[in-house]
Amino acid sequence: MSIPLYALLITSLALLGLPLAHADDASPAAQSQVQPVLLTGRAMGTTYRIKYWGSGQGTEQHVHEAVETLLAEFDLQMSTYRVDSELSRFNRASSGEWFPVSRRTAYVAGEAVRYCELTGGALDVTVSPVLRLWRFDAQGKQASAPFQPPSDEEIRSAMSLVGPGRLRVRQDPPALWKEQAGVEVDFSALAPGFAVDLMIELLQSLGFADAMVECGGEVRAAGTRPGGTPWRIGVERARPAGERPLVRIVSLRDLALTTAGDYRNFRTDDKQGYTHIIDPRTGRALPYRGVSVTVVAETCLEADALDTALMVMGPGEGRRWCDARNIAAMFQYEEAGQPVVVETARFKKIFGP
Repeated sequence: MSIPLYALLITSLALLGLPLAHADDASPAAQSQVQPVLLTGRAMGTTYRIKYWGSGQGTEQHVHEAVETLLAEFDLQMSTYRVDSELSRFNRASSGEWFPVSRRTAYVAGEAVRYCELTGGALDVTVSPVLRLWRFDAQGKQASAPFQPPSDEEIRSAMSLVGPGRLRVRQDPPALWKEQAGVEVDFSALAPGFAVDLMIELLQSLGFADAMVECGGEVRAAGTRPGGTPWRIGVERARPAGERPLVRIVSLRDLALTTAGDYRNFRTDDKQGYTHIIDPRTGRALPYRGVSVTVVAETCLEADALDTALMVMGPGEGRRWCDARNIAAMFQYEEAGQPVVVETARFKKIFGP
């Protein structure tokens, strides 16, 4: 998708069926003599945008090549679309044996297991067999065949391959283990966020302390824009069609932001709408609710992992869960046909009322 750069830099969340965020990083910078470098490209089936400025090591071309090298290596480790990736080879491997992987893959797997436990199974990277039943892939894209909801028996069969304990992780030496044949792992719920973190770390290692990176709608900001002001990110209102005005603009400095929602990608049978979001605890697709959740955290991996889990929980349970753990999140939903926006205590503390 080709997206023009205006005063608002529009991110590419639409490619993942998620609510759009807008990165307004241009207006105050126009008053500065320094203009940030803009790098763009494609990765993990979506696009990335990087803005950075300051005195660092290497030319723009050198930085871009370093980013592309990083993403190519990342793809070879965690892609589910490449048959030769570490993750794809693990998914085909025998059960009951440790499968050697890179330290980076083992780290993400370890975080996936940790967030599965933390969220009570609302995030589960072994959910792929159930996703296929509902005719969605791990990116939330629909299959083209006519849709028929799976039977209870089909769901029970697929759920035998899903859940805590199906995947184990060893960090030293790094390796993964599956409980039984047919268990598959997909990091789509948190890998894009981790890729953003890696790109920020790469820029910082080259001496660029001030940067903003967006990949597939996952955003992390480091330092400031030229002129010393924070990077500004806008989140649009959750609406299934028509114009989507911004519901909130937040100022990010050394923080990450991600948004997940159900209103862009859902399908129907004769009775109701089903979203691309599967509850790993039940194996059932969530009904369309017009809900979105925006999470702000120190790392993009954390925000990326939590936004999916909070969508599964829903605004009520999700907000209580966040407030009990000091998580910054904003929920959008409909009540009596009217839009409602609810922010957690931590979100309000960071950004104000």
